[in-house]
Amino acid sequence: MSMPLTMKTYKDFIEDIQESSLSRIKSKSDKGGIATMSASRGDKSAKENRERAKQLDKDIRGKGLPGATKVTGSYVEKDDKTGKETKVKERSHVVTSGKMGKRKFKKTVKTLGKKYGQDSVLTQTKKTGTLSATRKGGLGKSKNIKLGKFKPQGKNPEGQSQIKGKTFTYG
Repeated sequence: MSMPLTMKTYKDFIEDIQESSLSRIKSKSDKGGIATMSASRGDKSAKENRERAKQLDKDIRGKGLPGATKVTGSYVEKDDKTGKETKVKERSHVVTSGKMGKRKFKKTVKTLGKKYGQDSVLTQTKKTGTLSATRKGGLGKSKNIKLGKFKPQGKNPEGQSQIKGKTFTYG
């Protein structure tokens, strides 16, 4: 007697992949020692931003951290001179602390954020995420902004990330 084979549809297959990628990031955030950062800037060309993203990957591994998970982020950049706000889509990197201590991890992530001229980096070393300024005025007058807990499927007009069609944010 043969067992009937059940075939997954392509849509089911893609949804499984989407869920596993997001759930992996969620489980890493539950442990703490996770950060999201980018090398992209709104005033750079797409080609320049791609090259900067590749270099950031190398720098992350060069600092002794595990390779990053690539996500698509959106972030509101503010022009210091005009005050004009622009929503920028960017290639973001989700990094875990690996074997690195949480304090050193946070410092390392902030150093990389500074190197790439970022306004801020998002780190989570406890239960909640924090946005830390990595350049003067990057977060207005604030040095740090507490963001709240990791929210899978969450959306936020200020900034959110997306992996394989699924969004996540903090709030």
